[in-house]
Amino acid sequence: MKVVVISKTDGGGGAAIAARRLNDALNAGGIDATLLVVDKVTSFAKVEQLKNSFFLKARTYLEYLFQRRVLLKDKTVSMFSTNKVGVDVSSHPLVLAADVIHIHWINFGGLSLNDIQKLYALKKPIVWTLHDMWLFTGGCHYSGTCEQYALECAHCPMLHFEGAAHAMWLKKKEIFSSQKLNIITPSKWLGDVCSSASLTKNAEVKSIANTLDSVLFSPISKSQVCEKLGLDPEVKYLLFSAANPNDVRKGFAYFVEAIEIVKAQYKGAVELIVMGKEQKEFETLPLKLNYMGFVKSEIDAAMIYNAASVFVIPSLEDNLPNTIVEALSCGTPSVGFAIGGIKEMIVSAENGYLAEARNAKDLAKGIIEILENPQSISYNDNARRFALENYGNTIIAEKHLAFYKNICQ
Repeated sequence: MKVVVISKTDGGGGAAIAARRLNDALNAGGIDATLLVVDKVTSFAKVEQLKNSFFLKARTYLEYLFQRRVLLKDKTVSMFSTNKVGVDVSSHPLVLAADVIHIHWINFGGLSLNDIQKLYALKKPIVWTLHDMWLFTGGCHYSGTCEQYALECAHCPMLHFEGAAHAMWLKKKEIFSSQKLNIITPSKWLGDVCSSASLTKNAEVKSIANTLDSVLFSPISKSQVCEKLGLDPEVKYLLFSAANPNDVRKGFAYFVEAIEIVKAQYKGAVELIVMGKEQKEFETLPLKLNYMGFVKSEIDAAMIYNAASVFVIPSLEDNLPNTIVEALSCGTPSVGFAIGGIKEMIVSAENGYLAEARNAKDLAKGIIEILENPQSISYNDNARRFALENYGNTIIAEKHLAFYKNICQ
């Protein structure tokens, strides 16, 4: 079986990383898969870059500016994509030779809606892996409290021009109404939301988690990694990762409040490790900060997870974060809110602590509970076991192959 996996890029974001890891897992499982991207940023094998002209890059950037500066009312909300600009891949040799076309995150210059329509005209089996809600909304990636996607996104609360979302929703309806949609969602939560949306309520929806390299992301001696990172192995470290703490969906304000409680109540030596693009907000955190910057190397990321005693993720909306998968695979327990796909990843008193949504006190309670654990619960072993059983390469590749065979029939 030949599969072409299509993604805007092969790194730099959670969805892109998930697509590239799946491509690796498929090839390891004996499937002839190639990842086709607009922007190639890694040196991984079986990744082919499309021609990306200066003109396309300029149009993509202008579209992005229009969305952020003109359309959106609140610049701190999650992304909004109109997908008017993209690359036509319908005549690409890899696409024409593929038995299955597998589309991942293709916004911001990946595929336009017209490009998607041309792919469906090929009459080949097409699979979508959804990393957010964009496919079935009028353009938002996460809708917050809005549930208009269940009807038709007529009056978008995010935009200055409400008609923009409705026009996009109508265009998607035109494309998808005559197609059988085959959809994979990494979390069951997103699958349920997808099935409730008017555009995708009749789709074939299957929940299959993201995968990762469990050999690379595996437990390492804390003293060993601390020495390499210049950290004190006697200190307990709380790890936080966010590309943009100003995105309200990431729950940074709850994280800060929880850390203040931990500082006041936990009597042991505890410090912070932060991964992400440099932001002045990180400088105001109430515990000593060990700032690692934007970590591109997965080897470095694995060392940082191993140095941490707890990984904290205070997201208010999320699908199935790669960061939790990576942390658990390294044997690092995680603490997060009981929202979205995170509810399916963290099990209290087993591999971490699942706190009440938007409750910073409960988030802090979970952090302290793990820091003070007298080893009566083997959080580290449980975390590693959970990752292998749920996100292992072989397991995830086999589930994808079964889905491909089903839709091909």
